[in-house]
Amino acid sequence: MARTAIAAVWQPGTGEQRVRWGMTGDQFKDQDTTYFNRGLRLRSLALRGGRMAAVWRPGSGEQRVRWGMAGDQFRDQDTAYFNRGLRLRCLEVEDGRIAAVWQPGSGEQRVRWGMSGGQFKDQDTAYFDRGLRIHAMAIDNGIAAVWRPGSGEQRVRWGMTASEISTQDSTFFARGLRLSALVAEDGRYAAVWRPGSGTQWWSARRGGVDFATLDQAHFANGLRISSLELHDDPVGLYRYPWKGGDKRRVGQGNNNPTGSHNGSQAWAYDFGLPSGTEIRAARAGTVEWLQENLTATYNPNVPDGPGNTPFPGGSLQNWGNAVRLRHAGGFTTWYFHVQANGVLVNVGDRVAQGQVIARSGNTGRSSGPHLHFQVQADSTDWGQSVAHTFGNDCEQPATGDSVTSDNAG
Repeated sequence: MARTAIAAVWQPGTGEQRVRWGMTGDQFKDQDTTYFNRGLRLRSLALRGGRMAAVWRPGSGEQRVRWGMAGDQFRDQDTAYFNRGLRLRCLEVEDGRIAAVWQPGSGEQRVRWGMSGGQFKDQDTAYFDRGLRIHAMAIDNGIAAVWRPGSGEQRVRWGMTASEISTQDSTFFARGLRLSALVAEDGRYAAVWRPGSGTQWWSARRGGVDFATLDQAHFANGLRISSLELHDDPVGLYRYPWKGGDKRRVGQGNNNPTGSHNGSQAWAYDFGLPSGTEIRAARAGTVEWLQENLTATYNPNVPDGPGNTPFPGGSLQNWGNAVRLRHAGGFTTWYFHVQANGVLVNVGDRVAQGQVIARSGNTGRSSGPHLHFQVQADSTDWGQSVAHTFGNDCEQPATGDSVTSDNAG
């Protein structure tokens, strides 16, 4: 069975947010009841392989949720709830079965499913001219959509790759449009853009570890999930920082109880790279800071003395020669113990994932040639490392593991 990946959109918001994924139907029902009683309501619902994911945000009033419905069952249920003053908030289709969330609303509502691309385009044009806009969208052997009253510009695209949707989103963002719906299916994406403002981030094909880290950082910056979608084949947000195909040993993995990688360094890694090994960017970004002219080394595993003198506490010399890259969404990657004059980039350089940025060494506080690598969330100071994964298999290697890079460059 394919591994589940998560796609999400973050936009400005406030207040509590709860996110859960990998739930069975019974687990979801229990969780939804608990959150409902705490004053939270469903903001987004997704299904994949019989498992459910959901986002809850503050809300009030009645809420009804149904899943596993055939088309006729859904039509009857929607009619009954419409007459009670409820409107569709979320719509999902999997294997021909429909899941939906109804919450208080008013005004006209139109729902269609099983449409071809041509049928959907014609239907959307007709409803747009009547003052309706797409409120929810799903794809499963055809396109499903909900139209509700709205105004202003609307742009819809489907069948896009991740690269294509990023390019399209950049264009629409500059025009004052924001993602109001995101759908993932078979490695392709559909999206709806409507007028909006403020910061927006979106990400796709993330495993649970990387998604949770992204969400925590965006939440801290005043963003909340506006759209959540499940699809297949997650990939790590980072690549091992050396040449693809080469195998290296993990000197320290994360949460190493007998070493230094705990607390703020809980998610840092030491990789055994012989001096002079090419260090490659683990993710595309911009060179934000570097130091490159240090020659001294302090080995904490041998007695102090002439030629092995500890650096002052808090001194940047402990890092040795180093590079920091800044990435989309405010994340930074840190590369330490580079050889003297081994930094190969300049501050302000834009680097691609896999680009050679330095050569490994043994400068700073180091017991032997290696690379210290870690990821931080929106920080220009040495601080808390954050959980992340590497490569196409979303790896989190442990101390002593030998791992092979897929950072092709």
